[in-house]
Amino acid sequence: MTLAGKRSTNWFYGVDSIRFVLAFIVMLSHFDNVWAESLKNSAILPVKLAGAFLANAFDGTSAVIAFFIISGFVIHYPCKGGIAHVGRFWIRRFVRIIIPLALICIAGSAFNHPEKTVTWSLYCELIYYAIYPALLSINLSWKNKFILSWLVAAVFILVAAKHDIFALVRQTGIGYHGYYWQFGNYFTWIVGLPCWLLGVLIAENIDQAKEIKFSRLQGYRTLVFFVSCLCSVAKFHAHLSYIISMNLFALLLYKWIEAEISYYKNHSPYSSLERMGKFSYSLYLCHPLVFLLLKRWLIIDNATYILFVVLTIVAAYLFYLVIEKPSHKLARHINGLLFSTD
Repeated sequence: MTLAGKRSTNWFYGVDSIRFVLAFIVMLSHFDNVWAESLKNSAILPVKLAGAFLANAFDGTSAVIAFFIISGFVIHYPCKGGIAHVGRFWIRRFVRIIIPLALICIAGSAFNHPEKTVTWSLYCELIYYAIYPALLSINLSWKNKFILSWLVAAVFILVAAKHDIFALVRQTGIGYHGYYWQFGNYFTWIVGLPCWLLGVLIAENIDQAKEIKFSRLQGYRTLVFFVSCLCSVAKFHAHLSYIISMNLFALLLYKWIEAEISYYKNHSPYSSLERMGKFSYSLYLCHPLVFLLLKRWLIIDNATYILFVVLTIVAAYLFYLVIEKPSHKLARHINGLLFSTD
């Protein structure tokens, strides 16, 4: 089926599936990887190596960078011709993000804010939504905007993250931070903006994208997976900070996500993944708090690991039904009241 036949609105099938997979990877990256630890403690070398591989198989930061790219795509595609009402755009984006975020932050305050491991990226997203109308009005091609933002991010990293650059060059842990979010809630967006703009570039070109074969898509998936594993290994064992590696890795993620979207223009995704992708934001947002609470009631070990995963997904789905989905409706309702004549 063609793109026009499959999409009655400005939505692309397959995007929700990717979102769920990414949120699932982030969740697993924050769980205690008891299976990996058990394998690494084996006296059998192949089993130990399997444990070392499993310990780096779920790289949450790589998944977050992919989220940035998807966000840029989703935001820009319906707005390529401009934004009719900036206020309406902001209300729709902010309300549906801020209400669930605020409630999780309030709940997390009683437990030393476990949600901080993920909320930094949401502050980045909110800033991107805020500045997008201004970016849209700048009289430069999106390619040039991306290049400029990438250069600005590179200079910012050179100046503000020189400790991580020195750690890489000298192969020392002294002063080494390693994380992508080291500039905090209010400045990490500068580093992540070129990744977000890669999604905008996909939106600019996706209607002209050629059909892609499944074998090529699988090649991208395999390459992305193994490179993400290498990024994780390099961070811990070669002092290659995510602040350095991720904006380079984003270029490969860009090609992969473009391939995914292009493929599902003409093929049907797994319906179960598409449905689960609807609550990917809830899974991403609330899993740190849910995991912490579960550990107060259950011991996480090889036998209970799957139970932790299942219960967290169920809790996230309930959060979606009770909090996130009504937030979407509220955003539409507010826009209906304020812009009822449009």
